Amino acid sequence: MSDDHNISDLDIEKYFDGELSKAQVNAFEEKMQVDALFAREVREHRQMRKDLRAIGQRLMLLELMEQSHLQEYGSIPYLKPKSDDNGVNNEEEKEQSDHKEVGVTVKRDANRTSVVSLRTFYLSVGVAASLAAIITLGSVWVVDQAGSDNIASTSGYQDLLMEEESEEGEDTNTGRFSREDDPATTPEATKKYVATAFAVSKDGYFITNNHVVEGCSSLKLKAKGEDDSWVQFNAKVILNDRISDLAMVKIEDSNFPEMGVLPFTFSSKAPLMGQDVFTLGYPKKDVVMEPGTISSTTGLDGDTTAYQLAMSLNSGNSGGPIFNSKGEVVAVVKGKHNGKEGTGYAVRIDYMLELIEKYESENSITLKKPRYNQIQYKSRVNQISHIRQFVFLVEAEK
Repeated sequence: MSDDHNISDLDIEKYFDGELSKAQVNAFEEKMQVDALFAREVREHRQMRKDLRAIGQRLMLLELMEQSHLQEYGSIPYLKPKSDDNGVNNEEEKEQSDHKEVGVTVKRDANRTSVVSLRTFYLSVGVAASLAAIITLGSVWVVDQAGSDNIASTSGYQDLLMEEESEEGEDTNTGRFSREDDPATTPEATKKYVATAFAVSKDGYFITNNHVVEGCSSLKLKAKGEDDSWVQFNAKVILNDRISDLAMVKIEDSNFPEMGVLPFTFSSKAPLMGQDVFTLGYPKKDVVMEPGTISSTTGLDGDTTAYQLAMSLNSGNSGGPIFNSKGEVVAVVKGKHNGKEGTGYAVRIDYMLELIEKYESENSITLKKPRYNQIQYKSRVNQISHIRQFVFLVEAEK
């Protein structure tokens, strides 16, 4: 791979195609952690690949539809004006002349359909090429524009992981503090971080942020029992994605009973700007509901993997689900703006669904995900009472 400070677009392609060695992958991901502009370029590159794949699939569908039409109905009727005295149609001669430039021989009778077909094909390819160019140039412009401002994109971003003193038996909020206020600790001291996770299947699979669980030596998920006391379960990270900052964890504890059917579902539609949403999380040692609004369809500095929220979020909210008014998950809390009070960020649901699908595909299993939304017609108060038992507190020791 090229030098760590000069990673090319080809290196990014190799990263996504799995062509880099383990050492190169580590160097690549370390650079994403310390270089916010580079991390954003990687995200834009990933989005571009998705867009190009979608365009390619659309072109293939158009071609199959055209072939099917020809097989079913034959050639497309074509009306032509009367020929001149020499028996040659001037418009056809012009059309033949135009197509000679691309090496296509045009016959006036039986193969008329092939002319229509090829013209449609070249038009589709032209549109696809134009879209690809717009996407690519747009991505380059965004990255260059951010660089020209000479402002680090991390200047306003703060994750919402809560650090807690590891003191046995402690069950109060005293001794809890945000990471930006981290007091001096001895190098060998174990640190305990607190955040949020939510169930995505009844058999113990949860989603949270990658920054919550990455590098942890011990991971526990906790919830309030019927007598309002804490019950905790051992868990482990089974899949993570640094680019979207999402991770999937699974409870692996003999004391964990299978949960009931999840009452909420995952939205198939992107939320609109101005849409009301809410989250449940653990900014303190009890679940807290926070209402808000989708204020932008992109995150910090135009981040296309996230939404911007008009919502008051605090340390401990990392990994919490964002619900719409129907009780559907639309995003996952990621962080907030430390210079603008009441401005938060959440990862789009698309990336969460991709992570789940990847795990299912790699392990040849199907998670017991929710199929029906049982709370879409309930009041928010009733929605929360059903949802809260599936939102857990995360404790990660690092």
